[in-house]
Amino acid sequence: MSFFRHIFLVICVLLCSAPGARAQRQLSDSLQQRLAHTATPQKRVQLLLDLKDINEDSNLNLVYSIQLFREAAAIGDTYAMAVAAVPVVAQYAPYPEKEDSLRHYISKLRELTPGTPEEGMDAFAEMSDGFYRLRSEYDKEKALWLAHAISKWCDDDAAHPDNVFHRVKRLLLKGHAGVTIGYYEKGIRYAFVPQTELWEEAFELTRQMPGTVVRHNFSSLVYYVLSGAYNQAKSYDKQVKLTADYIDLLDSYYAAEDRLDRRPWLYRDNSYVNPFRQLIRCTLNTGRDDLTEKHFEEFRQRMLNAEGENLLRNKTYLYELGYLWKGIRGNYDRSVLYCDSLITMIGQGKGYFRMNPAKIYQVHRDRSLMLARAGRSEESYAAYERTWEVQDSIFNAGQRERSETIRLRHDMDRRQLAETHALIRNRMAALISFIAFGVLLLGTGVYLALALRRNRRLQADIARHTRKAQESEHMKSIFVNTICRGIGPPLEAIDRTAHALMTAEAPAAGRMQLLEEIRGNTDILLSKLDNMLEAASLDSLTERLRFEPVDIDRLCRTELLTMYRLRQGQDIECTIKTPEEACIVPTHPKYFTLVVRAMLDNAGKFTSKGRITLSYETDPGANELRVQVTDTGCGIPPERREELFGPLSGPSSESRGLSLALCRMIAGHLAGSIRLDAGYTQGARFIFTIPLRP
Repeated sequence: MSFFRHIFLVICVLLCSAPGARAQRQLSDSLQQRLAHTATPQKRVQLLLDLKDINEDSNLNLVYSIQLFREAAAIGDTYAMAVAAVPVVAQYAPYPEKEDSLRHYISKLRELTPGTPEEGMDAFAEMSDGFYRLRSEYDKEKALWLAHAISKWCDDDAAHPDNVFHRVKRLLLKGHAGVTIGYYEKGIRYAFVPQTELWEEAFELTRQMPGTVVRHNFSSLVYYVLSGAYNQAKSYDKQVKLTADYIDLLDSYYAAEDRLDRRPWLYRDNSYVNPFRQLIRCTLNTGRDDLTEKHFEEFRQRMLNAEGENLLRNKTYLYELGYLWKGIRGNYDRSVLYCDSLITMIGQGKGYFRMNPAKIYQVHRDRSLMLARAGRSEESYAAYERTWEVQDSIFNAGQRERSETIRLRHDMDRRQLAETHALIRNRMAALISFIAFGVLLLGTGVYLALALRRNRRLQADIARHTRKAQESEHMKSIFVNTICRGIGPPLEAIDRTAHALMTAEAPAAGRMQLLEEIRGNTDILLSKLDNMLEAASLDSLTERLRFEPVDIDRLCRTELLTMYRLRQGQDIECTIKTPEEACIVPTHPKYFTLVVRAMLDNAGKFTSKGRITLSYETDPGANELRVQVTDTGCGIPPERREELFGPLSGPSSESRGLSLALCRMIAGHLAGSIRLDAGYTQGARFIFTIPLRP
């Protein structure tokens, strides 16, 4: 009965807190309006601090953090600078183009924080920069180069002041670089483990830091890596003790830091979510259900005792962890209750899951599985049908949003064109008046020349904006047509398979095969949408793409292998022809891959039996890399070649690739081209070219 009273209490809290998110948005809008009409620097910094905390879960958090740092630095408010620096460094570090901006933030911290409670924030920013840069680098060779560079930098005594902040920085980065070197160079499977002593020393040193804000920031990052090392070593008892110590540090931070009064909208309880999730996972690994229950109950009480929007956010994690844990332990009925609470919150637009459609689908899917395992077959079937209704609604909402985005972009271009016409009319009137005045001053000739020159520029503006509007309309047509042609067959396959799953009296193995078919079609659908959206984003690209050296051989072999795996079971031979020497060409790897993938998918679509050959060659004289995909399929009739790169052409929904029209657009952004070899008659051959040197 106690459990059901808890559930009833949770539901009541949800219902009573329904207006929370709306009130939060209204508060944010109100503070933004006050900011727009406030000139006092101190008041502006406080308003920006409030806006940053209120918008912690949105993209606006980074925007307000950047503005907060700049205005706080101008008046020497080091506390606000320290608060703003944390998200800025975390978001900027993975991007090399943001390096200059990061150097500026670090230099400002180094200049203004010495002798203040925020002393050491420059070392924390440097540590975070190196940590996030290395963690986000997935290219093996680049990651190894960066790891060795960081390790060498940490060993250089002359590069770092000898104080506790920089010692912790060096210990953490030395260990983090050692993880990368251990994985990629030494072949150590559990590469976190050898770094344990370094990070244990770093965690103890954080206790010596005088400033509570700085100590909190350092200990959070060191805890993250040290906990990972204990987990890899399966030292779960140490991991539990470390996590308990870290929770105590959080408690002492919120109790001792008196300047938190400046932050009435800070989501304090959010800091406890991940430590408690880690604590519960550790006890699960030890098989101590009693400790798991104890820590889960403590976590539940903390979340239920939170206030306002913080409660709504963090209960999402509570319910997710609850239903997963109960499901693992076989308490399926209780797991279903947690799922129901989470679905109720999602339905009200609350919590973290509201921003993550994949999570919404996941909880509905898991609920149907828990019902099935509990032996509640009829409810399970109903839940399963609801799962696919949810997926369809998520997909349709996403499609509507993307279509609306394209429409709004088109409307914006038309408005800009209209504004340009109005501007031209105004300028023409001014020019006429100016010319008339010039005639009176006997300067007619000079003013006429200027007028003609300006008129030519204005006409060029008209032509440019007109062309932009036409291109936007064309892109909208291509994108909408591609979506309409692409989503039908996969969705029909998913519906057909789901119907078979619900009606067939098949054994468990047969049901799993049907579920795998559904998952496969879903993956195809999502992959196709992701690729189309990636290509569609090029429509608004105003800057030249950033190129980097790309191993063409590795990329081509990877895509051919992926295609071969997808076509297993078909009577198709897949081969590759390459030159003997290595081929490294500067280009954009992601978009280059999309075009090669689309060419292979197109060949696979029209080749049911025979051979598909991927080849490439370089022509230094023509400054050209040529990639060819040749198939022995049915070929392309001459009457269809004119429409081949039109908006209704391209791979079917069964492929992962893009339409040929989108491929041509991508090739143009890569300073290349794509065409059909009209002279090849044994099937079809597509040729994709890019410059060897941009």
